[in-house]
Amino acid sequence: MKFIKHLQENESVTSYCQVRSKQAKLKKNGELYLRLVLGDSSGRIEGKLWENIEEVQEGIQAGDFVKYQGVVQVYNGSKQLILKRIRKALPERDSEDDFDVEDLIPCTEYDIEEMWQKLHSLVLQQTSRPCIVQLLTNVLNDNEEQIKSYPAGVEIHHDYWGGFLEHVLSVVESALFFADKYPDLDKDLLIAGAVLHDIGKLEELSGAQNPSYTARGRLIGHVVMGRDLLRREAARIPEFPERLLMLLEHLILSHQGQLEWGSPRRPKLPEALILHYIDDLDAKLNRLCRVRKEDPGDSDFTAFDRYLGRVVFKGKYDEPSEHQLLASISQ
Repeated sequence: MKFIKHLQENESVTSYCQVRSKQAKLKKNGELYLRLVLGDSSGRIEGKLWENIEEVQEGIQAGDFVKYQGVVQVYNGSKQLILKRIRKALPERDSEDDFDVEDLIPCTEYDIEEMWQKLHSLVLQQTSRPCIVQLLTNVLNDNEEQIKSYPAGVEIHHDYWGGFLEHVLSVVESALFFADKYPDLDKDLLIAGAVLHDIGKLEELSGAQNPSYTARGRLIGHVVMGRDLLRREAARIPEFPERLLMLLEHLILSHQGQLEWGSPRRPKLPEALILHYIDDLDAKLNRLCRVRKEDPGDSDFTAFDRYLGRVVFKGKYDEPSEHQLLASISQ
């Protein structure tokens, strides 16, 4: 199997991938063509199909695993596939041809069970209020399968199997750093906000594999749905403190930071402000590091990334030594 990351310009390739999205578009002459986003565990690439549109339009949907044949071209600095043929992959037929579903599903680089145990341990060791311990333990245990498998988003950051858990654990670890640096902060509040800030995404997204937004996700959004889940879970705990619940609600409702980013409220507590920035920083660093890693070009800079709004430097930080230069010349 040829991975997307290794595709080269002008290469003719036959391989397997997953259809991440599919759109019918119009050519200048009014005829239809298909724009597909294709992906495997190594990255994504845009594909275009100019012929046999009707057959593929009806027979292949987003989320399907497919076998394709095409040619790699470069357009506006980015590689794309001009597809000649594409069909659904057939496990019983293609297994002899290096077809393996696990090669097509992007996944966290970290051990999921280790992350899960670490998150549980931090909740038990670092929170002091019994009601907070019970709240977080209930939420984690009731949603274990989804938390372990869901991505943290459809495309922007941590958009792979286990990405949700990876992101939440990272935000919790950053929260602990700031709680130690600023002892006046309420550590319980900050940890609870870190664990729960994105919990509404488990309802906002359609599933763990190649997710899309649910109807409730589009109409209500994970911020409000997360606040609603918090209220339901707090109601299960006798005499859960009303003021503490209000503060936790504020952390969830304000964690996006800006009204134009989807937050009903801007952060008005120090814990809420920290949560917003560590959440945003973890998301942006994840995106930036993956753009650097997955960019297939030979330049010191990546192609323009529309989410970061910039190209990213991926060259070496140190000048090569004279010995290295001589060695490279002699090869």
